[in-house]
Amino acid sequence: MLGWSCGSKNRGQSQNAQKTFENRECIETVLAIDDSIGRIRNHACETVSLSLAIEKYTREMRALNYENCPEGFIHAFGNHLTAWDDMIEITDEYPEWRGEMHVLFDSLNSSADSVPFNQKLDAIWNTWEEVEKFSNKGK
Repeated sequence: MLGWSCGSKNRGQSQNAQKTFENRECIETVLAIDDSIGRIRNHACETVSLSLAIEKYTREMRALNYENCPEGFIHAFGNHLTAWDDMIEITDEYPEWRGEMHVLFDSLNSSADSVPFNQKLDAIWNTWEEVEKFSNKGK
């Protein structure tokens, strides 16, 4: 007896395996690009405003091809990018600040806008947790 056949059941399993592979590959690609563009964002605000650095990051991430990513991941990542966009409401108040993003975030944490800043930052971290759930990262 053959271990495989051309029957529809095996063909369906093969198609499911291919779809799973494409999903995994898409997620890994998006996360790798996010890591790279995120590092650029973190240092871009040394020469441009923090708001501009965030805008460029979210625009570039939205321009990626998510066609082979699972819907849950696409939704979670979209929410994450929206959380970043929401941070601009705070960073727009500090257009002259320059420095590495985490240093600027530390300053925002001590600013008059610390409460809304921390709410926006919590949303970024919470949405990232959702991205990680869909990417199986951290499991």
